[in-house]
Amino acid sequence: MKKKLTWSNLTLLFSLYTTQFLALGFFMEAFIGILRQNGVPLENLGFIYMLGLFWVFRFLWAPFIDRIYFKKMGHYRAWIIIFQSLMVIALFSISILHINDHLKIIIILAILVAFFASSQSVALDAFAFKITFKKERSIINAIKVSGGLIGMVLGGGIGLILYSKIGWHFTMYIMTIITAISLIQILFFTEPTMKHPNLIEKIDYKQFLTFWKTKQKKLWFILLFLYPATISSAFGLTTPLLVDLGWDLAKIGFAVHIIGYGIGFLASFGASYVINKFGKKNILIFAAIGQIVGILMMLLLFKYHHNEIFVMFIIGVIFMFYTPSQVLMTTIMMDLSSSKTPASQFAVQHSIYMFSGILFSSLSVSMSGILGYEKIIFICAFIGVLAMLLSTKIEYILKKENSERD
Repeated sequence: MKKKLTWSNLTLLFSLYTTQFLALGFFMEAFIGILRQNGVPLENLGFIYMLGLFWVFRFLWAPFIDRIYFKKMGHYRAWIIIFQSLMVIALFSISILHINDHLKIIIILAILVAFFASSQSVALDAFAFKITFKKERSIINAIKVSGGLIGMVLGGGIGLILYSKIGWHFTMYIMTIITAISLIQILFFTEPTMKHPNLIEKIDYKQFLTFWKTKQKKLWFILLFLYPATISSAFGLTTPLLVDLGWDLAKIGFAVHIIGYGIGFLASFGASYVINKFGKKNILIFAAIGQIVGILMMLLLFKYHHNEIFVMFIIGVIFMFYTPSQVLMTTIMMDLSSSKTPASQFAVQHSIYMFSGILFSSLSVSMSGILGYEKIIFICAFIGVLAMLLSTKIEYILKKENSERD
């Protein structure tokens, strides 16, 4: 039986969502700087960003996590324990290797860490779905978003600082210990049992097609793809634009990782309140408008980039509207997921959302080199207008929810 969320439940979920992105943040941000410092050519660093693709394709193995049930350990709790343990083992193995002598092995282990973390996320999202009531999902997704932000800051920002102060081995030891703490927490947690569990008899890949068969779901597919485009492009453009405007990396790091992520972290906790108070449709539209305003404000950087406070304000606006929209979108994904296969159905929706984010953040940067920053900003703002218009249909999309969803 489900029980009301407690502080221990919230702490556990926050810890797991944080460590899920801790290693990813380190390898996708800090690790690139470390490799570059050690003389690795730029053309050999691009593949590191491919680690994020595990989150795009994780729906492919999500049905196995839905299907294979561990009765005594708990269905999704068992999977979390398995993948969290593998993350700890892989990080500890990396910690005892030397970056100059064992770089290839470290990269292979980093790829495994990314796979384990993305698989843990599949089980953790289904676990969160299972232990909470529908009215609590916005809270859970606020924890998910804020935990992810903190994980990226700790891994990408603090991890790089630690490396510069205490070296490779001790930095990786600390990351291993933090990940192990989350493992200990889940070991002492008991997953709620159901009187009549929805056990599936076989792995069903057809659901990834049948899920989108209705007109409402087709609209939802388009919205999932378009909604992250504007804000992801703003993220992708921020660093190269500021570099081209003469900002040094230290100031950019502070503006994005401290100011931006900090505002995003705070906004994620307010998201649950405003969603419950004003409704999903209103907040989805309002956040879309905020994203359009945020990316258009980037045009002001060309004139006022010497004003550091103003630049940080613009970055803050971008993050302020990003986190509430992500909390709401993931909440809707849970609402549209079946209680029988929550891991698979949430994963396939979130994969589209993440793929769009990766695609538009990459395209916005590469196309800026051809068309210029200003034209790309206007194009992304226009896509944001389309997403805003589609957001007005969210109540229609949610209208045909399956009656078994609570």
